[in-house]
Amino acid sequence: MIEANVGNVERLVRLALGILMFSWAWSQSGMNAVDWFVLLVSIALVLNGVFSRCYLWYVLEINTCRDGDKNCQPQSSCP
Repeated sequence: MIEANVGNVERLVRLALGILMFSWAWSQSGMNAVDWFVLLVSIALVLNGVFSRCYLWYVLEINTCRDGDKNCQPQSSCP
């Protein structure tokens, strides 16, 4: 399992955007392909925010954790 690589501020932004996008997509009367895509992306954002892990950031080797973030290890300089 990958370590946490999403900082607290980014977690809150992902959660807020995920909930807003989910609410919008779910409220559509006729769900087309775009609405389903938005729904899936919103679920991914919420899960990223809840678990502090982003697999895209892991592949790209991006870590937005800061020293003060709880349960978040900043990327070390060790090889």
